[in-house]
Amino acid sequence: MRTIALRTLILMITVLTGCFSSGMADQSDDSTELPQAIVEIGEVTFEAPSLPKGCFANVEEIPSSHIITADDPRLQSDRLIVVNKQDRRVMLFSDGKLRHDRPGESPDCWRTALGVDRYGNSSGTFDKSAEGDRRTPEGWFHTSDKPSSQYYGAIRVHYPGERHAKQALNKGRITETTYNKIARAEQHGTIPPQNTVLGGEILVHGGGSSADWTWGCIALNNHDLDELRGLLPMGMKTWILILP
Repeated sequence: MRTIALRTLILMITVLTGCFSSGMADQSDDSTELPQAIVEIGEVTFEAPSLPKGCFANVEEIPSSHIITADDPRLQSDRLIVVNKQDRRVMLFSDGKLRHDRPGESPDCWRTALGVDRYGNSSGTFDKSAEGDRRTPEGWFHTSDKPSSQYYGAIRVHYPGERHAKQALNKGRITETTYNKIARAEQHGTIPPQNTVLGGEILVHGGGSSADWTWGCIALNNHDLDELRGLLPMGMKTWILILP
C-alpha cells in the first residue's frame, strides 16, 4: 500500500512539474502574444445607450437639406436649439454635440407638438409661407424671450427670416422695402415685422406635446420647457434650426 501511494505521489509531482515547465516555455517562446490573449479574453464591449428616435448625438447626424450645410458655423454655437419636425423632437446642442443635462444625464431631447390646419389635420410636414396657414416654419431663426405671451414660458422665434422673405419678394407678395426690413432684422438679431402676408408670432411654448394642436408654434410639456429655458442664455437669445 505504501509503495502504491508513493508511486502515485511521484506521478503527481511529475505531472505538475511538467505543466509548470511547459507553461514557462510557452511564455518564453511566445511572449509577444500573451498580452494580446489577455486583452481578447478580458475584453468587454460596452454599447452607449441608444437615443430616442429623432434625437441626434451630434450635428453630423442631422440630415442634409436645402436649409443647412455641413460647414455652417451656427452648428457649433454654444447653445443651439434644433427642432426635428418629422419626429417631433426638440434638442439642445453645444459645440456640435447633444447636451445631457437632464436627470441621470439623459439627453437634452424633448417631445414636441406642432401645428394643425383649420380642419384638424397635422400641418407639421409643411413649411410656413403665409399668415393663417398654421404651419411651423423651417430654417434658421434667432430667438428671444417673450414674457408677455398668453402661452406658458414662451420663447419667440424670429420668423419670418430672410429666406422666406426672398421667396415672397420673388413672387411679388411683398415689397422690397418689407424684404429689407426682414433681412436687416435677421442680420442684427432683432424681431422682424410680424404683420406681413408671411405671418408671424411663432413661439416655442408650453401646453403639452402629446399630439399636434398649435397654429404653427412648437409646444412642449411645461416641465420640459422649464428644463430648456434653464439651459439657454439670458433673454433666451440663441439660434434655432427647424428641420423639415
